[in-house]
Amino acid sequence: MKARLNSSAPHVHRAAEWQPVAANENALILYKSPDGEIEVGIRRWQQGNTDFFCEGDILCYFQRGRGFFRRDTGESIEVTPGTAVHFTEDWRGALESSEPLEASYMTCGGGPAIHTPVLRDVLTAAPLKDWGAIPTMIEGTSFTAGILLSREPSGRAESGIWTCTPGIWQCEVTSDEYCHFLDGSCTYTHESGESVEIEPDTLAFFPRGWKGSCNVRRTMRKVYMIR
Repeated sequence: MKARLNSSAPHVHRAAEWQPVAANENALILYKSPDGEIEVGIRRWQQGNTDFFCEGDILCYFQRGRGFFRRDTGESIEVTPGTAVHFTEDWRGALESSEPLEASYMTCGGGPAIHTPVLRDVLTAAPLKDWGAIPTMIEGTSFTAGILLSREPSGRAESGIWTCTPGIWQCEVTSDEYCHFLDGSCTYTHESGESVEIEPDTLAFFPRGWKGSCNVRRTMRKVYMIR
């Protein structure tokens, strides 16, 4: 695993290869905002039963293991590799895992909801909805499509799957964004000249205000959360 935590867009490649250095280490933090509201990284839960509570919204993309999140309302969510879950604020319950469980994640401010959005087999999930062409093209025409997992009218965190076909375009990030790229190949070039290389299993955080360009060589597919 290669980590560039001091990048303009902190990222790690081969996120699934992360291994704790210490026996009691359970997370790799890629980014944490000064106020502590936004956090992006990789988290591991050990085998057994664990209390689980969300102060804000949390998107988890599960990479390893198997378990059940059982909400105190009676809702039960089974998670396996390839499952994305958007836990909402005040979600309270327990995790029961028969083996260590690992996920990339983003936490941020949110709001409560009765049901928990879940998307399975994220790499192959279909059908994708046409989201139109990128409007800031430099070369070619890149088309986007995706699946919306969660978006509330209150304007809180949005999550889902996003895909983009080859082309070169100007990029300006208008919301803090967690991206776990599952397929494709591209290079984001920051306005400072720094290059951020994206290949399958790259976990990245793009802060609001990031500006540069994106050169998509092979159609990208990612799990995302924006706030």
